[in-house]
Amino acid sequence: MTSRTYFFQGIKDTIPTMLGYFPASLAFGLTGTSIGLSPMELFAISFFVYAGSAQFFILASLQLGMPILSVVFLVFMLNLRHLLYGPIIEPYLPEGLKKRLAKAFLLTDEVFAICYLKLKTIPAEGKTPWYFAVGLFAWWSWLLGTLVGIFAGEYIFKSYPLLAQTMGFALTALFVGVTFLVVQSSMLLALGIGGLVSLFFAYIGWSSVAMLAGAAVACLVYQPPQQTSTLIKEGDSHA
Repeated sequence: MTSRTYFFQGIKDTIPTMLGYFPASLAFGLTGTSIGLSPMELFAISFFVYAGSAQFFILASLQLGMPILSVVFLVFMLNLRHLLYGPIIEPYLPEGLKKRLAKAFLLTDEVFAICYLKLKTIPAEGKTPWYFAVGLFAWWSWLLGTLVGIFAGEYIFKSYPLLAQTMGFALTALFVGVTFLVVQSSMLLALGIGGLVSLFFAYIGWSSVAMLAGAAVACLVYQPPQQTSTLIKEGDSHA
């Protein structure tokens, strides 16, 4: 199989993510215009930040008048969970700092889930084109949805009121669906403990760190089964 074949396979694998990203980013674009941000500002946020929960947090923070440095710090904390993703897919990434930095930018929750499911089955020569297809098309769908939300979101929501009530939940629904795809029985204990930790921090009012704390604890508790480790080693040796 050629690199082009793996690239097109990546496009096919990321279609569900694109379908989820488009309405969520459309809602972001519309919400941003409603609070007075310019089209350039909104597109820049989607282009450079590219993180659904963080972007909606930015809009809420601007409405509340939070200091910019505080917003930057809290967005950084929200996205720290990506540090937990890297070590999991690191064995499948080629060496070379430039390629890894480019792939790191394209890594989202949903892209990570697709990589976790698919990368181990793709030969070494196909991993890079496949990954860039998944990451780039997911990103481009987010940017396209943002533009549609900025320039046509109000008209769409007025014409189809039901969409206004459902689009904001699209990203959450996508994340939940992708999560169920990758959950295995060996993860249940770690997920349960991590969920309880997140609920505890949210209950005491530290909602900004609840997700990170829960994810960190879940990673510390989780013990991969021996069979999984063996399969990964076999996949690396074939690559």
